[in-house]
Amino acid sequence: MNKLQALFIVLLCSACFTYAQKPSRIGYVDMDYILSHLEDYKVASQQFALQVEQWEAEIAKRQEKIKAEKEKLEAEKALLTPELIKDKEEEIALLEYNLNAYKQQKFDAKEGEYITQKFMLAKPIQDQVFNIVQEIGKMRKYDFIFEKSDATMLFSNEQHNLSKVVLRALKKKDNAEDRNKDMAQLLKESYDFEFVEERVKKRKEAEKAREQRRVQYEQERLRKTEEMKQQREQLKAKREKEQAERQQKFQQERDALKAQREKEQAERVQKFQQERDALKAQREKEQAERQQKFQQQRDSIKVQRDKEQAERQQKLQEQKEQREKEIAERQKKLEEQRVQREKEQAERLKKQQEAKTQTPTTNQ
Repeated sequence: MNKLQALFIVLLCSACFTYAQKPSRIGYVDMDYILSHLEDYKVASQQFALQVEQWEAEIAKRQEKIKAEKEKLEAEKALLTPELIKDKEEEIALLEYNLNAYKQQKFDAKEGEYITQKFMLAKPIQDQVFNIVQEIGKMRKYDFIFEKSDATMLFSNEQHNLSKVVLRALKKKDNAEDRNKDMAQLLKESYDFEFVEERVKKRKEAEKAREQRRVQYEQERLRKTEEMKQQREQLKAKREKEQAERQQKFQQERDALKAQREKEQAERVQKFQQERDALKAQREKEQAERQQKFQQQRDSIKVQRDKEQAERQQKLQEQKEQREKEIAERQKKLEEQRVQREKEQAERLKKQQEAKTQTPTTNQ
């Protein structure tokens, strides 16, 4: 049982005890009924609903972006370095943090813009209803007028419902005189009023009590409003402080993580450079050894080739000398043959000459 229910029961019991010898005047108003029949409130509610839809659309858009970033990271994770993966995960975490902050800003149960704007949307009408209820209470000498949603009503007679009177009075807001006449007429049509003499007699007492209740109600309302305002400010300051601390902690963790990664990166670069220098030196050494071995092989091949070439040249020279010797022998042999042929030819010529010489002598 909440405070309003307890207050309602206490006041009702007090009324029954105080006015045991006479009936108490009790009425109630239904704020939901009144608001649902006001065009200005309907239009403002529709505009507010559009604003809420825009907030929800923005939240959905951010959620889709986070989902897309997660899917993209999952698809590319095999191709990324651990540092890039950490950066991507931090970006996604920041997007999720901003999304939660946006949700809290718009739809927080105590301090969200949804609750605040919805309250401010109905507050001007609630203030007008309060003033009209005060007028009705004074005009008709009501002992209590409750708001339906604030009190536990298991049953209520419709004749105690002042919602239609208040609604018509709200619609007559441009003309106070017409509004008062209309309220009086409605009240007269709806209820059996007491005699005028009795109302006049009771008015002073009722007005005094109502004034006291009004002052108490106003003081209580102002106190609750101030408490609510202080609570909102304290809660807002607490949230801002917590958010600043979270952001500071997040930034410190991010800076520390960044410094750690930079240190690890520098160590890896240094280690890689050392390994690279060692590998380069090893390769240069191996290359020098290969060049030396190649040069030795090349020199050995050159010596072998020079030796073989010298042997071939010597062999060719020997073959040349042999051919020249053979040519000289053939030439010598040919010369001897020529001399022999010439000698034989000379002998034949000599014989022929001798034969010619002998023949004439014989003829003589």
